[in-house]
Amino acid sequence: MKSISVPTTIQRTKDGFPVKPLAYSLAFLMQFGAIEAMAQLEEVIVTAQKREQSVNDVPMSITALSGEAMSDNGINFVQDLAKAVPAFNYTESRVGSPIYTLRGIGFNDIAVGGRPTVSVYQDEVPIPFAIETRGGFLDLERVEVLKGPQGTLFGQNSTGGAINLIAAKPTDELEAAVDLSVGDYSYYKIGGFVSGPISDQLRYRAAVEHKQRDGWQDNYLRSGDMAADETTDYRFLLDWTPSDRLQIGLNLNGFINKSESQAPQLSEISPGIPPLAPLVPGLLDTPLPDEDNEEADWTDDDYERDNQFYQVNLRIDYDLGENYTLTSLTSYSNYDGEQTQDVDGMAIVGYQQTTFGEIESFFQELRIGGEPNDRTYLTAGINYAYDETREFNEGDLGGSTLSVAFGGLSTFDLQNDQDIDTFAVFANVDYNLTDTLLIHGGLRYTDSTNEFTGCSRDSGDGTAAAIFGAALGTVIEPGGCFTADTTFTPTLVEDELEEDNISWRLGLDWGFTDNSKLYANVSRGFKAGGFPTLAATATVQYEATTEEELTAYEIGYKGTLADNSVQLNGAIFYYDYSDKQVLGFFVDPVFGPILRLINVPESDVTGAEISLDWATPVNGLDVRFSASHIDSEVTKDFFNPDPFGNMINFKGESFPNAPDTQMFLDVGYSWRATDSFDMFVGLNASYQSETNSEFGETTELEVDSFSLINLRAGAESTNGSWRVMAWVRNLEDDYYWNSASKTNDTIIRFTGLPRMYGVDFRYNFGS
Repeated sequence: MKSISVPTTIQRTKDGFPVKPLAYSLAFLMQFGAIEAMAQLEEVIVTAQKREQSVNDVPMSITALSGEAMSDNGINFVQDLAKAVPAFNYTESRVGSPIYTLRGIGFNDIAVGGRPTVSVYQDEVPIPFAIETRGGFLDLERVEVLKGPQGTLFGQNSTGGAINLIAAKPTDELEAAVDLSVGDYSYYKIGGFVSGPISDQLRYRAAVEHKQRDGWQDNYLRSGDMAADETTDYRFLLDWTPSDRLQIGLNLNGFINKSESQAPQLSEISPGIPPLAPLVPGLLDTPLPDEDNEEADWTDDDYERDNQFYQVNLRIDYDLGENYTLTSLTSYSNYDGEQTQDVDGMAIVGYQQTTFGEIESFFQELRIGGEPNDRTYLTAGINYAYDETREFNEGDLGGSTLSVAFGGLSTFDLQNDQDIDTFAVFANVDYNLTDTLLIHGGLRYTDSTNEFTGCSRDSGDGTAAAIFGAALGTVIEPGGCFTADTTFTPTLVEDELEEDNISWRLGLDWGFTDNSKLYANVSRGFKAGGFPTLAATATVQYEATTEEELTAYEIGYKGTLADNSVQLNGAIFYYDYSDKQVLGFFVDPVFGPILRLINVPESDVTGAEISLDWATPVNGLDVRFSASHIDSEVTKDFFNPDPFGNMINFKGESFPNAPDTQMFLDVGYSWRATDSFDMFVGLNASYQSETNSEFGETTELEVDSFSLINLRAGAESTNGSWRVMAWVRNLEDDYYWNSASKTNDTIIRFTGLPRMYGVDFRYNFGS
């Protein structure tokens, strides 16, 4: 924050009273240092359009968070952005995979190779799959959240928006810091970075962080805890400038996740085949937990994850002269994971799944950006991506009514292999019609091919092979596929999906003052279709969803007021949505209602957002507020089973995981305690209205509204050498959950974190 001086002379009446009491009061406080008039917000620079610009010059809705702001509010993963980003929602699927939703646009998938509608990038390079985005928040300069379709510059699968993680860069001088944290549940964190020059042309930055915490879930029926955390994140950067025209940057980043899977909380006993429930020992006798975030039950097993991800990015920028720069982005990433998830919330095995996943991805982009003249900025390029996903699941339903119904069927396996080639060519142009009026537009043509191989298999013990072989009138070898085609022949499904599309964007913005602008955009984006991972007895269940299409209309305002002490942003938007991809249900003749990817033909979203950043006149007091409201709706008849197998019409229903109202408030106050250090306190409060986890809007799968309060307080040296902060999150220990699901015989919830507290300490060497 910066401050400038203003006159403090007070005009008085003949009796000596001030002409303006408020002005007098402010001036009096200024004289004693209690306030600083005309405090100013610092300018925020973003790369939302793949070039550096002031956030106020980018004609779209963006939330930008600094590294310090994220540290203050405990934002350590993508899912934590729900604490600070309007209209952003995070949930987990029943098998523990992340689901990101922005302005109601999300994709509820359980596959390792599931692509989110809110795509995530590391310094403009895509992190292709949601399961790979659990790291990345180490040593960041900032995070940019772009809302609405980002198909022209960031590619397909960004119908909801894009999240760009901007790493802190190597420095010209030697810098280093160490971070230490401790908290309840035996929590500790240790990490830090070192950065500096190797030579005049070569700089580096290395950062690492290890976090560990005991399990915060308590078994309410037996002894034991669950959901222990153990993660390690790392990043190494090299910046080489061999000449004035050439810059080369290397970014190696990744994570190791040894955390335990969170156990779902049992909400209700709901037998899939009620007459057989008495034949499942312990099913009907299992008591429900109290309304407490920490209470859960699970099968005795090892739930420690063994997930690893790394990514190597190479960026080359070459100055072509004549105001043009050629940029090459090359990336290779690899994910290797194994995790077991208790799905039913009970000690008996209603359903449990162990997922083995491998992903390899290659990405190459070549683009040129520059100014053909003083009114135009042009970006054009091509990119290619290849993704190879291999997923193998071991399922166990031995303690379910379904197992009883099918002669003791217990274990089975699932296979899902996909090879995806994507090619795109794109162009974007900004043109200044006048000094205050800017028109901008973009196009991207994308062509993709997805080759799929998969089936449901016998686990090797021959049980499923014998049961399904008898039902189909054939012999299935142990380990063989039992997914049957239309002739009732077990088969390994092989299929191919070819798609192409044209994303586009057109907009106009008017800078009607030096500090304020209005903008209007219309854009279209696509999310590629794909194949599911699920227990399928019929090949029809492996039919791919087709690509979804979203056309967005947005009008917004951005501006600074009161001599740059207030940043005010607002937007209203309307989304016309076709073929929305949903993980819905299919009434299988053997298993009953089971998951299946489907397309919802027509739907829409209407909404509005507002955000306010205020560097108040009170010295050291900063306020940040934001709110969003959306109304999502299926607009045409669409008949499909709900999670309980009831065929219903979804017309008029809201989207799953799309609360209509979200609000955030952050208040921070700092003051000079001594000549050597400052003190600070802060409060962060958030609210989310109710939603539902599935189409069908059943009361059993509702997610109630909730609000959370986080507190922080600490001290920091005036020269920036150290900082210590105590924090409490979920101050009131509110009971809440992020998602609910119907399993074979139960209703489950994934609860939020209970109240937690701790202390963070950072020491900067050389400050």
